[in-house]
Amino acid sequence: MVKRKRIDWPKHAFIALMLAWAIIHFCVFWVYVNANSFVLTFFKFDTETAQYEWYGLTRFENIFKDMILGRDPLVVQNLKNSLWCFPVQNFIILPLSFFSAYFLFKKVPFSNLFRVIFFIPSMLSVVVLAMSFKFMWNADFGPISNFLKETFGLDVDWFSSMSPTAMPLVFTFGVWAGLGYDIVLLNGAISRLPQEVIEAGKLDGVGVVREMFQIILPLVMPTYSTLFIIGTLGVFSYYLQPMLLCGADGGVNGNTGTVALRVIYMTTNGQQEDAAAFGLFFSLIGIPFILLIRWGINKLVPDVEY
Repeated sequence: MVKRKRIDWPKHAFIALMLAWAIIHFCVFWVYVNANSFVLTFFKFDTETAQYEWYGLTRFENIFKDMILGRDPLVVQNLKNSLWCFPVQNFIILPLSFFSAYFLFKKVPFSNLFRVIFFIPSMLSVVVLAMSFKFMWNADFGPISNFLKETFGLDVDWFSSMSPTAMPLVFTFGVWAGLGYDIVLLNGAISRLPQEVIEAGKLDGVGVVREMFQIILPLVMPTYSTLFIIGTLGVFSYYLQPMLLCGADGGVNGNTGTVALRVIYMTTNGQQEDAAAFGLFFSLIGIPFILLIRWGINKLVPDVEY
């Protein structure tokens, strides 16, 4: 006679409750919210009848005309500011992070000091970092601003949306504040590499440059490519830096705004339907773009096992 296994009901009930919380949270705050936002893009609220009326694809047509056809120069400028995040993140921050992680791995002189300098921005709140950075460049009493004023006679309101220096400084802040996160991950990936491979390269007379690009980089390429994709995802979600440094509305004339900041601005100003359409429009553009980048990276980057 086969003895039936006794079911541990308390254990199963505990697991079910834990899973239920995560599932309910996902259904309410992701599925419902996004589905509701999707539906709102096709309706318009009539203040006279206090009812939502069918609005069709009018919002998407307006966004297309404003952005692609250039009907609204401000939308075009916001899109340009967002697209600049792609080269800044993937071709400035990421390579600098790799070089920094490699030299920290090589135990260069003062490497511990550099490690602290690189990692401090990652440990502090981005709000604190933005306040410190803005203070340094303050046109009235900032030390960097005063130095440039006394030395070169430059008297500039650096973060004014009317000034051409605003967005470059926003991206400069992004580089300074964003290095630590990538360095931590890349340094961890380099530290896990088999020492036998590195020692074999040294025995063959491999120099620092060849070791960096022909041994270390190929072996950590899976981590590098993952950070590349994460950096690409930031193109349409870059808003906190310009908002903290230049204003919640993208400055006086909105020139320092981005796509994500524009969505937030419309949401906080009672334009929820327009914000939903704007976000959905760029999601439809961004998702294929991200998938294309991922497909290209998977084709170019071999899978490394060690």
